Amino acid sequence: MNLYIEAIGFGVIAASSIALGAMGFTLQFGLTNVLNVGYGATMSFGAIVAYAAHLTGMSIWLALICGGIATSGLTLLSAKTLLRVYAKRGAALFEMAMVTFGIALIVEYAIASITENNTFSLTIAIEHTHALGPIRFTDVQLALVILAVVVFILLDGFLRLTKVGTALRATAVDPDLARASGIATGRIVTIAWLLSGFLCGLAGGVFTIDILTVNAFTGDSLLSLVIVAALMGTAGSVRGAALAALLLGIATQLVSAAGASGYASAVAYGVLAVVLLARPKSVQGGLVADRVQITV
Repeated sequence: MNLYIEAIGFGVIAASSIALGAMGFTLQFGLTNVLNVGYGATMSFGAIVAYAAHLTGMSIWLALICGGIATSGLTLLSAKTLLRVYAKRGAALFEMAMVTFGIALIVEYAIASITENNTFSLTIAIEHTHALGPIRFTDVQLALVILAVVVFILLDGFLRLTKVGTALRATAVDPDLARASGIATGRIVTIAWLLSGFLCGLAGGVFTIDILTVNAFTGDSLLSLVIVAALMGTAGSVRGAALAALLLGIATQLVSAAGASGYASAVAYGVLAVVLLARPKSVQGGLVADRVQITV
């Protein structure tokens, strides 16, 4: 029994990176209707930047911020160039997903080339170990959970209590009406790409701290859980993504504790399949199904 209780604790820690990534993914998907399957590559980019910044002597926490900012810039650059061009040509949703896949290949293999396809180890001093019943966690693991919670509170408050947040939600629901109401939807979508990119990079960095290794393809191992959490929570819903991430983090760790770690992702996809059967519209972004909003 203690093994499964410990698994719940590890699940909460694992949910930190899943939640950060899922909140960024659902925010971008809800505003643009672009199923960004290249999200894993950009998480890898953020993780590598954070690792490189930490090597210079920077605090790991400041390095996380650097990774988030760099990934935010890369995400916006992709949106303003390749994605914008294909959107103007009338690319359908599946075609746009393939474009993001192409971007992912470029990013990942560029990183692999620069790093000579090496896997790097991250060394972080563990000051204290705490116990909560049979659950043991370090200061760093506790900080990762707190970071995810703080980011969620700030993002949720931003979306619900500020004018920009209200404009973001209005644009997601009906971009034409939002534009007619005087909202600068182009700027709003730009903000969505920037926020999504920052959360994506942050997720990659947090995941690296959790597993203590990083390479050009680190984000790919997290991508499936991020997408499942985002869709489970309903596209565009930050609260739903965070809750789904917590459930998935715990579920996958419980499966691993049962000795079936190879089936953890299968369980996540199984849960998603059930959710989609019950709520098929959860896979649809905030825009109508055949529209892509890339305006920046």
